[in-house]
Amino acid sequence: MRCRLLLLFVLALSLISVAGCKSDPTSLMTAVRADNTAEAIKLIGKGADANSRTSPNGWSALHYAAMNGNAEIVKALLKAGADPNYAGAKDGKAGSALSKPYSLALGMLDLVCEYNQPSDREAKLREAGLDDPVLLKNVKDSKVVEHYQDVVGLLINITKE
Repeated sequence: MRCRLLLLFVLALSLISVAGCKSDPTSLMTAVRADNTAEAIKLIGKGADANSRTSPNGWSALHYAAMNGNAEIVKALLKAGADPNYAGAKDGKAGSALSKPYSLALGMLDLVCEYNQPSDREAKLREAGLDDPVLLKNVKDSKVVEHYQDVVGLLINITKE
């Protein structure tokens, strides 16, 4: 009986350590969509799939990082093997425009350059159906143009047209 309990204990410990090796891909997607740089980088370091997607045909974590203008997350995802040439429909929904992360970042750069006022940027995003709170907060940042320039710079030379 004593050996059996010891064996079960050792087995449970080994399962916990194996389960802790790989992080849940939804956790990475949640961190990236929330623009939580520290958590996203931590999860990537733990082996989270850099190509995780919202659905089989949905946007990847790289799409959301590019859309949010987060160069640190984009850099970490690319270093971990994220595919910059993957095009997917937003959240896998039919009728969504297919797009690559580079196209998203470039479109956002155009938008923030064209509209100088944060309120104008926010109105334009809402008009386009992009009313994500994180995105709306990010376009109010005083360094938003530089953020998108950095992301476009990271993606421009590795994206195939």
